[in-house]
Amino acid sequence: MGKLLLVACTNVGRYIIETIKGKKDNDIELVGVINLNRKQGINKANYDDYSDLAIKYNLPIFYCENINDDEAVKFMRSKNPDIILQSGWSQKFSDEVLNIPKFGCIGEHPAPLPKGRGAACVNWAILTGETEWGDSYFKMVQEYDKGDLYAQRRFKIEPYDTVFTIYEKVAQCAVEVISEYASKWCRGEFDVIKQNEAEVTYYKRRKPTDGQICSFNEEPIVLHNFIRAQTFPYPGAYIETQNGKLYLLESKVIESFKTSLPSGTVFGDSACGGVYVSTCDGNVLELIRVKMENSPSMWAKDFFTAYSLPKCIFDI
Repeated sequence: MGKLLLVACTNVGRYIIETIKGKKDNDIELVGVINLNRKQGINKANYDDYSDLAIKYNLPIFYCENINDDEAVKFMRSKNPDIILQSGWSQKFSDEVLNIPKFGCIGEHPAPLPKGRGAACVNWAILTGETEWGDSYFKMVQEYDKGDLYAQRRFKIEPYDTVFTIYEKVAQCAVEVISEYASKWCRGEFDVIKQNEAEVTYYKRRKPTDGQICSFNEEPIVLHNFIRAQTFPYPGAYIETQNGKLYLLESKVIESFKTSLPSGTVFGDSACGGVYVSTCDGNVLELIRVKMENSPSMWAKDFFTAYSLPKCIFDI
């Protein structure tokens, strides 16, 4: 029976665990999981500690601050894995960790490598208007996201997708890939595809402050992409108001009418709980869900009932 050790801390890892445990042929043993401890996990937007799965499957989980810590390395060595599978893990593996498993470490990256190397690639895919994306599994080497590909799935990014729904699509890709390939990988069998370095694109890490909107004088699709790329489980796009940060959680591009009001003006209610906001050249964006910092989210229509419309959104 093949031995697989998982290093993961997000929803994708959750479905990898469920897929392995649900395999009918039972030819893989999930020998353990490495996860971030709560101190580190609090900084991870889509952190999942799998504590319920530990109980459900009597699963040994080691919570660490860093994958390269001595105790984490000791735990991994004790499990004698054939492969280590990594998903959603930001810390770089040391050479010592890379050499623990019999057949190497395999990384999962939510992008169609070699396109989309680096951090926050799902967020960036939405921000840059990508309509097709993917999920890749590759041999982990010292350079991030650069090893040979072992498997890849592609999917569409729809105009109504958000960063959350795209990560759910990535999780579905994981279910398919693990079902098809994990047994072969544990036997040391790999379908190798070389990454084409001429096709590489790279995305940089994003900070919460990168979510600020300072002007609505943009095309509505640009604003819509900015909002849906940073909504739950991320901190969210926001504007600075007189009363603090207003987070914009859900939006929609309106193409049926225009307005002559200045950009950034909130001027009316929609039928589905939102409000209309003017953007550049008289175009219109519908804000649907919003929240003030440290407050529950609300329908935008309910939030703006406290203000006389039309009103500049930055003056609330």
